[in-house]
Amino acid sequence: MPLIKRSITLSDSLKQDQKQAKKRNVAIFIHNGVEILDFAGPSEVFASTEGFNVYTVSLSKEPIISQGFIKITPTYSLTDCPKPDIVVLPGGETGPFIENKPLIEWIKSSSTHAEVMLSVCTGAGLLAKAGLLDGKQATTFHSYIEPLQRATPNARILSDTRFVDNGQIITTAGVSAGIDGALHVVAKLKGNVIATQTARYMEYDKWKPEEGLIVKQSDN
Repeated sequence: MPLIKRSITLSDSLKQDQKQAKKRNVAIFIHNGVEILDFAGPSEVFASTEGFNVYTVSLSKEPIISQGFIKITPTYSLTDCPKPDIVVLPGGETGPFIENKPLIEWIKSSSTHAEVMLSVCTGAGLLAKAGLLDGKQATTFHSYIEPLQRATPNARILSDTRFVDNGQIITTAGVSAGIDGALHVVAKLKGNVIATQTARYMEYDKWKPEEGLIVKQSDN
């Protein structure tokens, strides 16, 4: 191979490697009974936006069942999951997992380095168990607001709020609100233009950024 051509090839390869290296890892936790749209909505947002490496993680690599009829094989388990930059905690039947110590420890550990910890629906209960909602404002699925408030007396759980952004910790209301929360994360990290492009690609014309709450530290 001529020297010049080889140099160009190596340069292109290096640029491609650098581009791949800059991708943010998005770990989406799934479990038996997870709500389909809770994880599929954010998955679609991040997978449709350049710069994100999206994968699923569960307690093990054994298949899980979503809403009784969809079988999903997780990409990773908690023990071999790549270090996430963004963690998504969908809801659904989260009750049995709130007391799972390895999961809660993984959430705590991830929060020490992740840019964003995003919950959808009752996934906020996992953040609460990990102590990540204490002293913060948050939201969740409408029928879970009161139980979460009782379980997290040091937090303020809001109703009629599409998402709440506390900085690193972002919570969303139920089911489809996970799409709004994920689009908000994209806007936060990559700008409103990119987030709008993603929403347009998804033909999701229901995204209204003003429906969320961005909390100033003095407001908590």
